[in-house]
Amino acid sequence: MSEIKYAVEQRLRLIDFLVAHYGTLRREVIVDYFGISTPQASLDIRQYMELAPLNLAYDKHSKCYRRADDFKRVWS
Repeated sequence: MSEIKYAVEQRLRLIDFLVAHYGTLRREVIVDYFGISTPQASLDIRQYMELAPLNLAYDKHSKCYRRADDFKRVWS
């Protein structure tokens, strides 16, 4: 894993936790929790998907990300 800024890592860790424990992720949760912009949350989700490409699948019907069958925690 390359060098990740602390603030970004914290957001990626939350994404990992939410998907592991709740099975879904909405961009708005990241925006609300960290007080960041929607585009920044999108970048964070994209970066998480680059780190763990098999962990998330976008559900167009529900407009959220869902835990993929091959999910494996990046951070424990």
